[in-house]
Amino acid sequence: MSEEMRHLKQVMESYSNISASTWQQVTHLCKPAKFSKDEHIYPFAKLPNSFAFIHRGVARLFTTDHNGQEYNKRFFSDGEFPGIMSALLQQKPVNQGIQCLQACDVILIDFKAFRKLLFQNKELMRFQINYLEKNWLLEKDQREICLIQQDATERYLLFLRNNKALTELIPQYHLASHLGISATQLSRIRNSLKNT
Repeated sequence: MSEEMRHLKQVMESYSNISASTWQQVTHLCKPAKFSKDEHIYPFAKLPNSFAFIHRGVARLFTTDHNGQEYNKRFFSDGEFPGIMSALLQQKPVNQGIQCLQACDVILIDFKAFRKLLFQNKELMRFQINYLEKNWLLEKDQREICLIQQDATERYLLFLRNNKALTELIPQYHLASHLGISATQLSRIRNSLKNT
C-alpha cells in the first residue's frame, strides 16, 4: 500500500471503523495525483467529478463576488478532504474553485461511485456522518458566529489558535480574504499584536 493510501486509511479510521472489505471497495475509487503550486485541483466554475484527499500540501477553496473579487472560503492541508460539494451534489458548476497554495500530493476519489457505495455500506456511512458533523456543520456554525460577533482581530486570533502551522504557509493576502478584511488591515493587526 502506498504512503498516500496508508494516510487516507488512517484518517478515515480516526472517524469510524473501516473493515478490510470496505477499505478494498474504497481503494477502487481512488487515483493518486500531483499538482504544482498555483495549479487548480478543481478549476473555477467547472463541474468536478471527484473530491480529493490531501496527503501533503495546502490548498484553498475560493469563490468570487459579483465584482470578480476573490474570497477564500476555506483552507485545506494534510489529512483533509477538499471538494466542491455544492457542485457535486447538484451536478452543476458553481462559482468556486480549489487551487494549490503549494505543491500537493492528493488522492482523487470518484464522487458518484463513492456516493453509491456510501448508501450501501454502513461503515462508510458512519465515517461520512462523523466527518461532516465535525468538519462542515460545526465548523460552519462557528465561522458564521465569528463573522457576526467578532471583530477582525478576534477572528485572526481564533484562526491563529486553530491553525497555527497553516498560518505560516498561507500568503497574507489569502488569509486576509478568508477573514473578510484587506491585507493592509491584517498587516496592521499583526503589527499591533507584536507590540502588545
